[in-house]
Amino acid sequence: MINTLNETHLHRTVKQLYALNEEGSRTEEKVGDYIADIVTPQGNIIEIQTGSLGHLLPKLRYFISEKRKVTVVYPLAATKYIETRNPRTGKSTRRKSPRHQNIYSMFRELTALAPLLCNSRFTLEVLECTVTEERSATETPVQSQNARRRFCKAWLKEGKRLDEIGPRHCFHARKAYFDLLPAGLAEPFSAQELYAALKAQGKSLTQDNARLMIWVFVRAGLLECCGKRGRSKIYTKKNK
Repeated sequence: MINTLNETHLHRTVKQLYALNEEGSRTEEKVGDYIADIVTPQGNIIEIQTGSLGHLLPKLRYFISEKRKVTVVYPLAATKYIETRNPRTGKSTRRKSPRHQNIYSMFRELTALAPLLCNSRFTLEVLECTVTEERSATETPVQSQNARRRFCKAWLKEGKRLDEIGPRHCFHARKAYFDLLPAGLAEPFSAQELYAALKAQGKSLTQDNARLMIWVFVRAGLLECCGKRGRSKIYTKKNK
């Protein structure tokens, strides 16, 4: 299976779990011009995406146009470890990364999929996972394989390994997304007011997360701008 050669342990394991959960499912199935991760016995599609969600948009639009229900499973690195192997000695070091993700940090990835979020055939499942990023040490600093590094570093990524799956969040239709808004938030509200209300409830996020959340909600047809308060735009829930 050529399409599985570059799969990480994280992607492969989550795909196997979802395929087993839907008895009779087929993996790496060609549907039109695209390869679907999982096709259920009912002909519905499950896509596992551990990288950029934007890369999925063309195939998701095609699957939906074919009247198929589509579920995108997105594992978040809620807890992340970094394991670096020295290929010369075979020894490895392991440390906990200070970087982590949560449900509010996913909105940067959702910008590309905003037009699909409220489609009746689309479901997003977000998994909070513990993952290990596997690296191979190099003798000298090198550029990454995708040439995206601003500065060369003395290691290369080898993959991601799934250690544990934690809470699962399922988003389908408008209410599931509105549930991410803090209880008691008065409408209309600004991005700063949304950020302050979420922080007051103990949510871990940045002001940029709050702004991206509003950006996605507006383009998904969940919120609309209804004016300004001072220099800040204010938003309210949009009727269907």
